Amino acid sequence: MAQIMKCGITKNDESCQQVLMHRHNYTYASAPVSLYLWRKGFIAKQKEEIWIGSQLNMRRGVHHVMDTSEIKQRLELALRPAEEPTLEEVLKQVSTHGVLRGPVDWVFPGWMLYVEYATQEIIKTFQLTEEERRQLLHFRETLKRLLLEAWMQTKEKLTSVYNAIVEDTYRLEVMRLYAPDGTWMYVRENLAPHITIRGVSASAYFPDLLKLPLERLELLQLGWRASDEGSDRGRPVMNTTQPWQVFAWTAVRYGELYIRVALVNLTQEGVSVLVHLRANSWRQRWSKAEAVDPAAGHLRRGEWAPIITAWLGDGQTDRKKVLRGDYQLVIAAKEPWRLGISIGTGKALVATGKEAFVKLKEAAGTCGVLLDLLRIHKWIEIKLVTDDGFRATFKLNRKRSINVLREAYKHNNGEIPTVSHTEADNRVPWLWRAL
Repeated sequence: MAQIMKCGITKNDESCQQVLMHRHNYTYASAPVSLYLWRKGFIAKQKEEIWIGSQLNMRRGVHHVMDTSEIKQRLELALRPAEEPTLEEVLKQVSTHGVLRGPVDWVFPGWMLYVEYATQEIIKTFQLTEEERRQLLHFRETLKRLLLEAWMQTKEKLTSVYNAIVEDTYRLEVMRLYAPDGTWMYVRENLAPHITIRGVSASAYFPDLLKLPLERLELLQLGWRASDEGSDRGRPVMNTTQPWQVFAWTAVRYGELYIRVALVNLTQEGVSVLVHLRANSWRQRWSKAEAVDPAAGHLRRGEWAPIITAWLGDGQTDRKKVLRGDYQLVIAAKEPWRLGISIGTGKALVATGKEAFVKLKEAAGTCGVLLDLLRIHKWIEIKLVTDDGFRATFKLNRKRSINVLREAYKHNNGEIPTVSHTEADNRVPWLWRAL
């Protein structure tokens, strides 16, 4: 059931923000305003619902908000105490899901830990000049500082919203839940609630790691633009909740970057962090449609480079199918028939069979070295298909993990074993979700 919204209409409030009231939980405006609205047709009774809407919002219908009990439950998950994450736990989440989710005090340190890990691995793997190394380290410090600032702001805002719900001092206006201090959360039903992070941004410079010829680099850029990449003020942008994507995307959009921690989503597992990046050293050359057609054209001519980044952006992964030997290269697309065979709403089947994944891996070239060290979940799918040794090791480790869980279950007399937060949220789910 959607949450009932509190009406804030007064005699002077002729905009009349949309309000949904279910069954007998009606909230009335003052009598003169109610009469005026009724005469103007702004109040209508349909079945057991009454809604008040402005003229501007009449065509949109009634928007529902998420029930506050669900919001409260998610806030409790987000704000619960958490042990400091380990690098192993963080890499397991990245290599399985790509996204870090969990309590606030786990996710933000996890992001920072991953940024440090990726930076050190890049320094060890790629030959960088002293200037490039300095640029990379400055990028690392800038991003970690922004994450720290966003961490503190997130704790404060989520705590304020949670207290307002517990104390019943909140108000709802136009899909926003407000705490008494003005802190608000977007709470539209069927969308993840989120808070906006304010004033947490900076500029930094990312070095050219791949040293690719421009024509080769543009093929990788084309694939990103055909999938996740957006455009802002004529510049390429990336909004991502996946820490690996920060490095994978900036590697092909290197140079001057504007970085902002934009918002924090409230998920069923805790929170996830969205980072906004704008590549100020590049002009956006393509619209989304203009990028999809050339990417498909390159594929028809045997050039797979745009497809590797398009798949990293919007590729659909199914590790169960891969481990069964069912190899399908599926990419989400608004108009899937332009990229491959449409196999459902917004899904394009680009290719099938092991050879397709072999070509993807070959097309990655030097970029594949970076994708490997970043422990990207989608790159692991490619390795499971193309590398028999890696596949055998992966299956063996998975079997051992299942046996460990079974032993723990047996020794606890059939009861779920008691584990720490980081074990429960980041090790055990990773094992089961990898099946």
